[in-house]
Amino acid sequence: MSNTGYLLERYNAHPKVRELVEALRSPVARVRVKGWAGAQKALVAAALVQQTGCLLLCVCNDKESAAYLLNDLQGLLGEADVAFFPDSFRRPAVFEHLNSTQVLQRSEVVNRLTQPHRKGWVIVTYPEALFEEVVSPDVLTKSRISIVKGEKLDLDFVIQVLVEYGFVRTDFVYEPGQFSVRGGILDLFSFGNEYPYRIELVDEEVESIRTFDPLTQLSRQRIERVQIVPSWAMPHSREEKVPLPHVLPEDAIAWVDDAQFLLERLLKCFEEAELFAAKISVLDPEEVHAILKERAFVRPADIIADLRGRALLFSAEPPADLWRGMS
Repeated sequence: MSNTGYLLERYNAHPKVRELVEALRSPVARVRVKGWAGAQKALVAAALVQQTGCLLLCVCNDKESAAYLLNDLQGLLGEADVAFFPDSFRRPAVFEHLNSTQVLQRSEVVNRLTQPHRKGWVIVTYPEALFEEVVSPDVLTKSRISIVKGEKLDLDFVIQVLVEYGFVRTDFVYEPGQFSVRGGILDLFSFGNEYPYRIELVDEEVESIRTFDPLTQLSRQRIERVQIVPSWAMPHSREEKVPLPHVLPEDAIAWVDDAQFLLERLLKCFEEAELFAAKISVLDPEEVHAILKERAFVRPADIIADLRGRALLFSAEPPADLWRGMS
C-alpha cells in the first residue's frame, strides 16, 4: 500500500471523520471543520467522499487554492474522481476574453453530471466560476448522440450532425471539436472528453471504438459506447442555462472555505459584470445582447439559495443569517 493510501485508510477509520459522516447525513446539516494543516483538508474530503458515496462540491476562496486542493485530491482519489470547475475567462472576473481550455473543463463537469450512475466524486471550484451559468444537463442530454459498438451507423448522417454541432473536419484530430474520416475509420475528438475516439466501421456496422493519444496515435482503451455532445461555443438561450449548484444531485454536499468571502466575491463579480455591460453598451444593441447571452451570469442571492438547500461544511464560521436557515 502506498503512503497516501495508508493515510487515507487511517482517516477513513478515524472517529472524528465517522462522526462527520453521520452529521452530514441530514440535508440541513451545518458543520464547521477546523484545526487541519497542510493536506489534511484533502484527506478529510477524500475520506468523506469514499464513506458517503456522494458528490462533494469544494468551494475554495480563489483559483490558486482550488488548484492546490485539486492536486492533493487527485493524488488521493485519482484524476477520474476529481474534476476542476474553473471560470471561462483568461482572468477571473475579467469578462472580455474567453479561455477555451477552461470552457472545455466546465463542459466536462456538466457532462459528468448527466451520468447519474457516478458516485463518490469531487468538484473543486471557486467563486468566480460559480458566478457563471452552465448549459443545462437536460439540454445536453437531448442533443447528445450515442455511437455503440455492434450497431449500425450512417457515416454520412454522422458527418452532417458533427458539422451542425460545430465540429471541424481536418486531416488529423488534435483538439476537441475536430473529426477526420479515412475510409471506414472515423476519428472524433468530442467536446467534454479528454482523449479522441477512433471508430472503425465494417459494412456500416461499428466494429470497434477506442480512445487514442493524438500525439502518438497509440490506442489507450477499448470502449463500448461513445457520446457526442455539441460545441459549447454554440449559442444557447438563457432558458437553457442554469447555475451549477442548481443541477447537482440532491444528496450532494458543499464544502465552502469561507462563506462570507464567497458572498463578497460574488457581489464583486456582479459589480464587474455591470461595468462590463456598460463598457460594451457603445456597440450595436444586437451585438451587446449576443455577448451578454453568451456570458450568462448568476445573481449572488440565487447561488446562496441553491447552496443553502443542501448539507454544508464550512472552514470558517459562516454568517448565521445567511447560512443556518433554510430557503
